[in-house]
Amino acid sequence: MDWSFRGDGPPPILVKIAPDLTREDKIDIAAVALEQKLDGLIISNTTIQRPPEVASRPDGLEAGGLSGAPLMGPSTALLSEMYALTRGTIPLVGCGGVTSGQDAYAKIRAGASLVQLYTALVYQGAPLLPQIKMELARCLEEDGFSGVAEAVGADHAR
Repeated sequence: MDWSFRGDGPPPILVKIAPDLTREDKIDIAAVALEQKLDGLIISNTTIQRPPEVASRPDGLEAGGLSGAPLMGPSTALLSEMYALTRGTIPLVGCGGVTSGQDAYAKIRAGASLVQLYTALVYQGAPLLPQIKMELARCLEEDGFSGVAEAVGADHAR
């Protein structure tokens, strides 16, 4: 798949999905993404669920989408599931709860071709970016990968 955009066709379109989907929703989204040759999926948006460590806080039951570190587990599980459902044929952007290079690496091993972060950047600032890149490079090297592309989907049997 050629991801470059040279202006000779429509720009790539990626669809962001939430972690609060039913199994049937996930299967349907994967089928439509494959059938329509979607350029990619962004996994995942915020969640309406409240894990115990959040719900127990005084403001933990406020309405709205939850982002940040509590989203790491559910969003990575969804990423892995969508990688399997799309048979690794659609680029996936892993996001939700990424605060370290290890988190980025977990997303990549689960099936992400790219990793997005936001909340951690807001709270930790720009110095977080080179730190994540350094930690990610160390993770890749420790597992014998020469680059990200080799590690994409590594948690899935090939």
